[in-house]
Amino acid sequence: MSFRCHLLLGFHVGDESRLKTQGYGGHPMNVHVHRRRPDQVTAWLRDAGFTVEAQMLIDPDESVPGAVLFARRQS
Repeated sequence: MSFRCHLLLGFHVGDESRLKTQGYGGHPMNVHVHRRRPDQVTAWLRDAGFTVEAQMLIDPDESVPGAVLFARRQS
């Protein structure tokens, strides 16, 4: 039996990583935040057996743009 798996992945674009210690509303947290380049994430998805069908850059002129990737995989 064959299944088609779909993936919608959203992330912030960039090369930097940082430690975030305060969340929305001032709540304390301790999370490492990693920004990634869409071409690198696309390569990782292809290496994992996905076919990337669409890529969209969100607010490309902002200081922290976003990206959305649509991918699928046959299993």
